[in-house]
This record gives sequence, C-alpha cells and structure tokens, in this order.
Amino acid sequence: MALKEKILIVGTTSSTSSILQNNLSKVFEVHYVDISKTDIIDIQDAKIILLLTQEALPSSYRLPIHNFLNAGGSLVAVGPHAFDYAPKTINAVSVATFDDDYDIIWPKRKVAPGSVDKPEIKNILSDGRKGLQFVTKKRGMRDVMLRVPLKGKASNKRNVVRFKAKGSHFMDLMALEVTDAQGKKWYSFAPLEKEWKEYHVSFADFIPEGWSDENKPYPLLNPEQIDSIAMGINTMTVWKEKAMDFSISDLTLAENTGVYTPTSLLQTLSLPFKELGIASPQWIYDPFFRATPVQHIQVKNSGTYFSPATLHKGIDKAWYIPSVIAQHPGTAMGTDTKKAYDNKDNRLARRIKIMEDSGSGHVVATFVQYGGKKYKDASVAIFGFNPSEVVNDQGFADCLLAVSNLIVSKPRITTVHINTTVKEEGKPIRPLLKVDVYNPGRESVKAKIRINVNATLQKETEIMLPANSSKEYNVELPVVPQDFSFPHFDWQVKLVADKGEDDLSDVVDVERAMLTAFRYLIEAQKFYPDGRYSNHYFGDAYGVRAMFAYLDYLDKNPERLNENKERWHAVNKEDIKKSATWFYDMLAQRQTAGGAYPMGYSEHTQGYNVADGGQIGLSMAQSLRYIGDPVKKQQYLNSVIKFGNWAEGFYIDSALSQQLKTSHPKEYKKGDAQPGFYGLGQTRTTKRRTGPSWVLADIIASQIALSHLASDTTKAKFESIAERNSIFYVNKKFNAVGYYQAEALFWIYLNTQDGELKKTIRENLAETFLKPLYKGKENDMYELGARSTLKALPLLYYQRFIEDNPDVRAVLLKYIWSFGSESSTNSMRYLAEVFPKPVHGESLTVAKYAALSSLWAMELLYPQSSLIKF
Repeated sequence: MALKEKILIVGTTSSTSSILQNNLSKVFEVHYVDISKTDIIDIQDAKIILLLTQEALPSSYRLPIHNFLNAGGSLVAVGPHAFDYAPKTINAVSVATFDDDYDIIWPKRKVAPGSVDKPEIKNILSDGRKGLQFVTKKRGMRDVMLRVPLKGKASNKRNVVRFKAKGSHFMDLMALEVTDAQGKKWYSFAPLEKEWKEYHVSFADFIPEGWSDENKPYPLLNPEQIDSIAMGINTMTVWKEKAMDFSISDLTLAENTGVYTPTSLLQTLSLPFKELGIASPQWIYDPFFRATPVQHIQVKNSGTYFSPATLHKGIDKAWYIPSVIAQHPGTAMGTDTKKAYDNKDNRLARRIKIMEDSGSGHVVATFVQYGGKKYKDASVAIFGFNPSEVVNDQGFADCLLAVSNLIVSKPRITTVHINTTVKEEGKPIRPLLKVDVYNPGRESVKAKIRINVNATLQKETEIMLPANSSKEYNVELPVVPQDFSFPHFDWQVKLVADKGEDDLSDVVDVERAMLTAFRYLIEAQKFYPDGRYSNHYFGDAYGVRAMFAYLDYLDKNPERLNENKERWHAVNKEDIKKSATWFYDMLAQRQTAGGAYPMGYSEHTQGYNVADGGQIGLSMAQSLRYIGDPVKKQQYLNSVIKFGNWAEGFYIDSALSQQLKTSHPKEYKKGDAQPGFYGLGQTRTTKRRTGPSWVLADIIASQIALSHLASDTTKAKFESIAERNSIFYVNKKFNAVGYYQAEALFWIYLNTQDGELKKTIRENLAETFLKPLYKGKENDMYELGARSTLKALPLLYYQRFIEDNPDVRAVLLKYIWSFGSESSTNSMRYLAEVFPKPVHGESLTVAKYAALSSLWAMELLYPQSSLIKF
C-alpha cells in the first residue's frame, strides 16, 4: 500500500469540520494544528499545508511558512484572513496640533539630491484641521521633514501612526523616519495619492537602518523607545527633477487591536528600501494582498488541470484574487540597465485558474506553481472564500481533496521559454523551447513532451522526470517556414505521463499585445501632468510612432475593431489619438527657441542631448504621414526642422576637430572629436562639443526624413547633410550591435541609390547585427533596459528588404512570442501589471518594452508603416 502524504491543517476548531477531515483522510495522513492553542508550528515533514482560518495566523508562523515554500512545499490557503496583519485602530490621540509642537529638519542623505529647490512651507486647513503643505514650483524638493516628539506617547498598545496626507505627480512616496531613545534610525514609507487620504502605518513596518538580511525577520521597533518621528521627503526614493508638493494633517497615534507584526504593504516597497541600502523582508507572504471583496456570486470551474475539483454554487462572500502584486517603482537614475534591479528570475511562475465568478469572469480561486529563484518548485492554491461559509459543504470538501491530491501527485509544466539554437555553419537556426517540468511524486516518471506551434512546428520527445523535483528540458523545433503566421499563432506544450496529462497553451496575437502596450502607456501617462509616459522621452517617442500608424491602420481596416474586444473595453481609438497628440504637443510647446527638445530627464539642469532629440525628431517626422490636421502637421514639421538646425550646430568639421584636439585632448584621444561626428548636447548654455559615433546614428534618420519632407531650400540643405553623413557613417563601418544603429543603417539603405553603400550596409548588418542575434541568448530583448527589443524592427526590415531566411525567422519568432504570450511572466501584459508607473529601474524597462515593441509590432502588422514613403 502506498504511503500517504502528510497534510497539515492549520486553523481553529471552529473553522474545520469532520466532513473535510474525513474527506482528506482518504488520501492523506491528516494532522491538525489549532492556532488558538499554540504559537508553534512543525512543518518539517509536511508535504502540503492547508490554511483554514478566520483570523490572522500567529506571527511566529510566518517565517516557517516562508521557509516551507522556499524548500518547495505546497500551500492551500482558504480566505484572506491568515495573512491579514493590517492594523485595526481604535482610541487615536493627537500628537501634533501644528502650532508649536513640531520642528522642520533638513536631512542630509548618502546620495546628494543634486539641483533641487528649498520648498515653501505653508500652514493649511484640511477638513477644519491644521496641517502643513510643502511646495516647489520649478524643480524637485530638497530633503525636508516634519519632526514631532513622541517620547512617552507611543506604547505597546498605541503602536500605529495615523495621519492624513496628499501627494502630487512627482511626490508619490512619504518617507517616515523614527529616531529611538538610543539615537538609532528606523525607516518606513507610505505611498501617496494625489488626493487627501488617511494612512495607518504600524511601527512594526519600520526597518532598522542598515538591515541587510532579507530572509530573516528584523527586530521590531519598540514603541515605548521612540523619541521622535519625522515625515516628509527622502530624495533617494522619489524622482526629484520636477516641481512637487505634499501636505500633512491630523497626525495621531492609535491603538492596534490586531497583531503587532510587519504588514503585507512591505511586499510592494522593496525598491524604496533598496535605494536606502536596506533589505526589505522577503519572508512576508500574502497572496491575498489587495484582493477585492465581493458578495453574492456564482462560482464555476475554470481550466482543465483541476477539472476533477468541481464546485458550482452560490457564495455569499468572496474575494477576487489579484494576478500580481504591483510594485512601487525605483527611482535611481540608470538602474534600468543594472542586473541588481532585474527581478525577472524571481517572478517566474505559472498561474492556473481553478474557479471564477461566472458573472464577471474574475478569478476567485487560482493555483501558482513557482519556477523562479524564489520559492522554486513550491506551489500555492488560493481560494477567495470565507472558510466559515464553505467548510461544512460537501462539495467544497470534495473540491479541496481533489486540488490537494493533484498538487502532490500530478506532474506539471512550470514554465515554457522561447529561445533559439546557436548558429552553426551550414545549419539553419531553429526555435528552442525550454520546458520546465515539476514532478511532485515520490518516484521518477516516464513522460512525453508534445509541442505544437500553430500546427506547423511540431515535436515530441520522451523524458524521465526525477522524483520530487523539477527539471528543464530543451526541445528543438523544426525550421520556421516562410509562410509562418507571425501576427497570430497558437502554441501548446503537452506533458503526458501515467499520473495524468498537463497542457500549457496560449495564443500569441501581436495586435492584442500591442493594444495592451498602448493601454499601459495611456495609463502611465495619467501618472504625470505634462504628457510624458516616462522620464525618457526618446523611448516614449517610439510608442507614439506606433500609435499614429495604428490609427491609420484602423482607418484602412475598420474590421479590426471587431477583434480583441476585451482590449477595446479598456482603450479606444480616441484614447490613443488624444494620448499620442498630447505627447507631440508637449514636445513642440516645450522645445527651446534654439530647437532643442526636452528629454524627460536633466530638465532641472536644462540638459539637452542631440541623440535623444534625434529619436524624438524622427518619431515626429515619420508620423507626419498620419497627421490629418494641416495646422498640426505644419507645426510638427517646423518643430523637427528647428531641431535639425539646432543639432547641426554640434557638427564637428575638420577645422573644429583641430581646435578640439587642443581644447579637449582627452576626448580627442578617445576618438570623440573626429571630423564627421556630433557633440553630445548642452547643459544650460554650456555645449558638449565632443561625442561618440552613436550620436550620429541617433540623428541621421531624422535628417533623412527632413530631406524628403521639408521643402525648398530647407529640403536641399538636409539632402546635403543626409548625403554627407550617410557616406561618412557607412564607410566608417561602425558596428550595429546596439538597438538603434541597425535602424539608422536601414534608413540610409532605403534612401541611397549608391550600390556600393548598399553593399557595405548589407555586409555590416550581416556581420555586426545578425551574428550577435544568432547566439541563442535567452531573454536578450530585455537587455539594456529593454532597449534591445527594438532589434526586431531592423530584423523585419532585413527580412523584407534584404533576405528572408530561417535564421531571421527563428529570431523573430523569439521576440514576437516573448512580447505576446500572456501566460509568461515576462509578457507585456504581466509586466504592465507589476510596474504600472514608470520611473526608474525595472519600471522604466517596462515603459521601454511597451513603446519600442509597439513599433516593431506595428511594422509587422502594417509593413513599412514605421518608415516614410521613400
């Protein structure tokens, strides 16, 4: 007789039932832990834990459950109560009248804020209560905080600080800093909204300065040892280049009737703590965080993996389960390209719907199989039901038994990743699927992996699944045929074993993914007051090019509005047009009199880059073919001409190069003052007269566009500039490894009639652009803060204008699959939910991924829509 797996039921006597226990004992060795009687939990030999409680677990259970998941354990959680440690406050007492019981401090940070302004501090009234407002009008705010003495006011019961506050577009995070009786600092945060809101922050959410172990609980702040609290701005955790304001009122301390332990909010604040050099707690786990409570719904089963777990009934109270936990963005400049800020590998997981609300389709029960660095091989089934309502229900007991049994016995696919084989002489590149499979059973299992991509690319391979572990299998697919349907295709990976079958399938629809990107960009734009999508306008501009091209595509193909209807419920044509027009209007209005474009960064120092402006100017010029309003069309053209004239002021001719040899010997020796190059730009009135070769790569397409779109003498001027720069750039044979050089070469290629130049470009692209793409590097489209996704655009040009071959098609499939396969945690849809507001770090990477991918997606759907009419 096979050994039964041990299941640990964690709850209270009132929250379980004989029906459930009798059911589970058919398959499991059932053990029971009553949380009302013990703060100790022993889960060392448990295979699976069932959380079934109407109240929060003892805080002593949190680390063991985290360690259990880290060791690959399985958890079934019914209802959100087990993880709910949000403070429940009573008996609040005021600690600041905002008369003479506070002072203003000006902290110095480890990283100096740079060019910022001292705020104006105003006395205000909010709902009849006094408060303070901190305001700057031109630039970001220097570090400033309101400090209030708390000695003798906080206690072990009175351990929650309550206050009302209001932020602004660029001040979205209140820093809170406690100084204790020994002078030690403790830090926490409150994400702010643009309207007044009351905030409750537990002192348990304050982490000691310098804490470095993310997997160990930090010592809790003793409220009775608090000397003072400071509240305000920490410039290391906000984007500090633009005007900002925030207000505080009604500051109180309140008693907490709940458990004094860190709350789930800290799950969202890893990046702000990281900027301060503090490790935020990774042992906090709450899959129900920000779940939406609903009443009176009818639930039904969803999907096939858990099809034996049937439950069709009405539920009085339930919770919609969030698909992700959105993260507060990081703010440190340049972190979008740093590996230390890249958490893709931690997020790898597969989500399987178990049940949904039959009316709305919202998920009320789901299963997560983890495949990343964190919780590798662990799994969690989450049921958004009140335990008291379903625990005595035979149907629910049968459902839990089926789910729990499948979790511990049925092999399953964890993740599927697309890559390519490495180019070998004489062999075409093939798609390579990396299939991660987990076998929860005690014995190794023979199985088969069957792959079917659009009924075109098929493969079956036999495998041996090791016991109680996961393994990744690399499966080479056939060569991608010339008639493969890139804009829309389906794929299926099926695992066939004696213990049952698993099926992970998806549909990749490029237009749907692009609409998801557009919706993300439109929503991101709402976070800001000035029309930007992010703090890098050069990246935003690519997305706007795609938007205008798509509007034209819809005009010519109105039937497309009948497809992807679930996306059109969230965005419409007018939204897209307004958003894109706002961005171009902002650029044209804020362009300097001399012709420089704002960049979204360095604006507080009046910084302007020639390269950034080139990509912005190209976007605006290329979109002119889709602008119907003649006034706006002329306005945008004039704007690009102004930029082109300004940029030409940075051209390095032979005479200037000789001058720079003397005045800038280091840059000259480095090669950044060669004749034919352009300077980088300017800050205020100081010009950077030298620059690397890539400045020209960034601006030449805009110069070529003006040579076609301008008129009369202006047209002739830019024809001459474009010809001079094209000949120089091509013959210098600068490599096309980066994300923009290949695009520049294609603009030259399509513009020139010189056969020798075309030949040199083809040779350069084959050697320096294609060869790196043929190395089979996984996730290469996310490199350089996702700038590398733009490589798909010149790859499409190469396929269309030079050569269509299996190697190119295999790489294209990888880029398209990664963007549009929504089952992946690296897809456009998933990333948009994790980082809704782009600032820096991965959040800025997501904005780049959306904008740049949208343009190549548009080119795929609507050939040559990303170009001018040559």
